[in-house]
Amino acid sequence: MIAEAAYFTRQPDWASGLARIASTGFWRSLNPQLHLTDTPFSGPAQPYSVEPAQVSQALEQVCQEGYLQTAPAIPTQLCEALAQGVLNIIAAGLHPIYVSLYDEYWQILRNLAPIFGPVLGDGYLPLGDFWCWCISQETSGSGWGAHRDYQFKSNATRQDGRPLLVTAWLPFTDTDPLNGCMYLVPQDRDEFIPDRLDQLGFKNPQDLRALPARAGSVLAWNQYVQHWGGRYSRWAKGPRIATGVYLQSGDVEPFVGKVVHFDQPLLPATRLGFIASNILNYHMYHHYPEPVLRMCFDHVQLLPNFVELVPPALRNPMADYLDELETAGG
Repeated sequence: MIAEAAYFTRQPDWASGLARIASTGFWRSLNPQLHLTDTPFSGPAQPYSVEPAQVSQALEQVCQEGYLQTAPAIPTQLCEALAQGVLNIIAAGLHPIYVSLYDEYWQILRNLAPIFGPVLGDGYLPLGDFWCWCISQETSGSGWGAHRDYQFKSNATRQDGRPLLVTAWLPFTDTDPLNGCMYLVPQDRDEFIPDRLDQLGFKNPQDLRALPARAGSVLAWNQYVQHWGGRYSRWAKGPRIATGVYLQSGDVEPFVGKVVHFDQPLLPATRLGFIASNILNYHMYHHYPEPVLRMCFDHVQLLPNFVELVPPALRNPMADYLDELETAGG
């Protein structure tokens, strides 16, 4: 079984254990160092301190090379709490993506305004489109292969090169070539941008860029940059634990119907729906077992526009499942 799917099947009673996922009490007891409420943004924002020179470089770099990278901005203690949360989730027999249930995950995105405000605009918005990884010998042995996040076939940059949509990639542990750090081809060294985005590759290996990063650093790239995660080595000092989440400018239409607003509640049920839709989106690559799909069908229905968030290939099986529920309910 593919490693991403195997997170769910590590324990003998894994199928019956999926019922725990809907319980906020379970998540609170599993990671008492983190919080799970209906209103993660109820308190005042606490923007992270970022040197003006770093912000200036990030803006120039993302316009020219298509990506940015900063020194650590997310507090060390918070990174440690989230990394431990991921390890606890895996030990409980679940996928690391469920760390996004916790308030702290979303609060980070608001507190990164000193970086993403200049890049995307002050009214930038997170999308419920995200993933989380734990790369180690015991879990997934490598990051995802080379690809572009070219999910939306529309213009994703402004005329001056500033992105309208980025993947924010945030490591909660130190990352380096031994534990699978990120690699990419800067867009100004990519012969396929902008006219052949369906192609991948490079002519000169010297154009490749390794992106080792300390925990709490901020990386981001636009939709066009080809990138990949490295492979874990037995010589690595620890796992590579990280998340990637879409952030978009607030002055354009939402790229996907999973928008998060920093001035509104974000219910745990909504977060479960986001997670379920993301798992379903990657089923074609990861091949999740049927009980996981059925659990995701349950949770994605908590979103008002859930049908459009289910991949077309899974809509017929989902319709059959809904028919079963209706029949069972009389």
